[in-house]
Amino acid sequence: MRPNETIVALSTASGVGALSVIRLSGTKAFVIIDALLKKPVSNKPTHTVCLRGIYDEQGLIDEAVITIFHEGKSYTKENVVEISLHGSEYIAQRTLLALLKAGAVMAEPGEFTQRAFLHGTLDLAQAEAVADLIAAEHKFAHENALKQLKGGFSDDIKSLRERLLHFTSLIELELDFGEEDVEFASRSELKDLVIDIRQKVDELRDSFTLGNALKKGFALVLAGRPNAGKSTLFNALIKDEKAIVSDIAGTTRDAIDERIAIGDVWVRLIDTAGIREATDAIEREGINRTFKHIESSGATLYLFDPSLMSVEEVLKDLSEISEKSERIWVIANKLDHFKGDLSIYNSVFEKYGGLSLKGISALDVSQVSELRSQLAMQFTEDVRRISDQTIVTNARHSHSLDACSNELQQILDGMEMGLSGDLLSFHLRTGIKELASITGEIDNEEVLSKIFSSFCIGK
Repeated sequence: MRPNETIVALSTASGVGALSVIRLSGTKAFVIIDALLKKPVSNKPTHTVCLRGIYDEQGLIDEAVITIFHEGKSYTKENVVEISLHGSEYIAQRTLLALLKAGAVMAEPGEFTQRAFLHGTLDLAQAEAVADLIAAEHKFAHENALKQLKGGFSDDIKSLRERLLHFTSLIELELDFGEEDVEFASRSELKDLVIDIRQKVDELRDSFTLGNALKKGFALVLAGRPNAGKSTLFNALIKDEKAIVSDIAGTTRDAIDERIAIGDVWVRLIDTAGIREATDAIEREGINRTFKHIESSGATLYLFDPSLMSVEEVLKDLSEISEKSERIWVIANKLDHFKGDLSIYNSVFEKYGGLSLKGISALDVSQVSELRSQLAMQFTEDVRRISDQTIVTNARHSHSLDACSNELQQILDGMEMGLSGDLLSFHLRTGIKELASITGEIDNEEVLSKIFSSFCIGK
């Protein structure tokens, strides 16, 4: 934090565009912008928009739209100036240089939002939601980031923290009257409180799996025997020829992945080696990696060729996959070559259902499109089912919630063992500190520096 400096940065992406926006923030923001104008704007009320020519020692740079925000009325709570220029990189860089010569300094990544946090405009969780909002690539990521920016997650954390603080103060009050053997905090009420809060903390922590998928994409593994058409379907879904397609069994030796939009979510599609008895060490390693991907993914789409596989063989594969994957969808592929009756596999579809579509040809664009639509419905339903709940999308928050849960468990274990009030208070305080670190109600420069360094410059 450089409180005495006025910072400046280009807030729009570099490159050709209609507009470039430069942002100034700090006590000297108005003085610095006036130095580049023939008619000042510092005497205008907050939120005033002015059209002005911007000059340097060489002459006119551009005709710009300048918006001023007075201290306390801006994003950073400081004097802020936003300059909208024509989208020439030359104009933007020349204006930046003139502002630097007038007394501004270049902003560090995330410094505008860091100042907003330090001046109380946002708490730390809300500040991180700003970065999530900028990075949102689909509907649900956008909605969740907006919810956190409005303070929904912060309110949940503050409520839990305040409830713990109440009991901590009572226990510490007991310590002041240690010789009189008084009990201000009922141990049975404390136990009920800790159990309730730990349940809520664990629910928030466990939502990170879904939250992380919202940000980075749901992992969907394509699995099946060699020549089931996995690579053909992979290429059809990503609309590119990224995976090698061949009639030779075992062509795919290692996983290939690609992030694609399916409906309103991102999906990380993973093409894997075929499941079979390996004939060499390299193929064996490829199959081992297939099962590792299945285990770590959110879902598996199992493909089989009904012309080549019996019901028993399909069920054998699925039994093995089900030990690693909680969610399996089954699709019969290569229907353009299949002359039999797909209903003989009804027992498979009933056991591993979820998709109304039972079979496709990965070469048929309309059938692949229908499969994509049904997958979109499945993933969208996952999100909508808990859309009214708070979803954790930040690994730092998940880590702090996990640490808090461990402290709460220590309290429950300690109460069973008759732990003294001072030790209970220690675990309560540590749990409260973990919750406080989420919203930034602790002084930790290292944590702040790490968080805001990941922001883009100009935000």
